[in-house]
Amino acid sequence: MTPISITYVTSSPFKREENRLLTDECRLEDGTQVGDAFTFEITELTIREALEVDIAVMVTEEVKSAYQVLKVPCIVEHAGLIFDDYRDAGYPGGLTKPIWNTLSSSFVQETHSAGRAATARAVVAYCDGKRVHTFTGESSGVISTEPRGRRAFYWDTVFVPTDNNPEALTYAEIVDRTDMGLKYKVMRLSQSTKAMLAFLEWRRHNEPDLWDVTF
Repeated sequence: MTPISITYVTSSPFKREENRLLTDECRLEDGTQVGDAFTFEITELTIREALEVDIAVMVTEEVKSAYQVLKVPCIVEHAGLIFDDYRDAGYPGGLTKPIWNTLSSSFVQETHSAGRAATARAVVAYCDGKRVHTFTGESSGVISTEPRGRRAFYWDTVFVPTDNNPEALTYAEIVDRTDMGLKYKVMRLSQSTKAMLAFLEWRRHNEPDLWDVTF
């Protein structure tokens, strides 16, 4: 069977790197390797980033904007942190990136979040021109007392996943470890992998409902 082509709109080299591992190493529910069922066409496109706390609302607007330019079915993925004591509000959610861009290494201090329970949430939005479908993945964790690790992929230096992480390492520290590395993060921990696999399982059994519209 010919692999299904997915147009993935992102300009992030980190997401490209993680997508290659997902394609080569991860498997779908029936054991099929992702790369045997799907190919990804990574497309760089300048689109307006909506400022929304709700990540699903944010990526829905972004994928609509991407579709209006490309006129082909496409996906956008975005992830953010949700402080557990603000879970109902989903905060900071889609605002995590601009907050991190502003505060960087001062994020923990300025948000008073050291040791705070948090959830890493990712949402993949898929637009076929007629409607948008969203798929969510989550990983539970806590915020470290300070940034740790070398891989500067936004808040990877301060998020400590609680599952499959007995040494309480940040995402960035896990990637640094030769016995774990990026493969371990992508295959066993990442909220983005969970969201992407949920989308791929759905897309495998659903054809796009093509209709060129202006949202």
